[in-house]
Amino acid sequence: MATESYFWTKKQDNGNVRLGLNDNGRDELGQISFIDVPAVGTKLTSGDKFIAVEAEKAVTDINSPVDGEIVAVNQKAIDKPELLGSTDENDNWIVEVK
Repeated sequence: MATESYFWTKKQDNGNVRLGLNDNGRDELGQISFIDVPAVGTKLTSGDKFIAVEAEKAVTDINSPVDGEIVAVNQKAIDKPELLGSTDENDNWIVEVK
């Protein structure tokens, strides 16, 4: 499935990178009802499975756009996946990697 084209990335002050769904990802998936995110400490490899989503337009796995280790997960977005439909990067980020 999609990789970089579904995500925004933003370098944080501490050097880590946050990932979240961009407009393209939100448009392609529609309203998200469930997201399965790897735990903190999981190593990501670009192009390998990153998250599983159940959404209005698709139920699919989405590949990681980056390499790194997950150091934080946005638990609010996992508990309330509709936040991923927000355009506010403070709400719609999924994980932070280093």
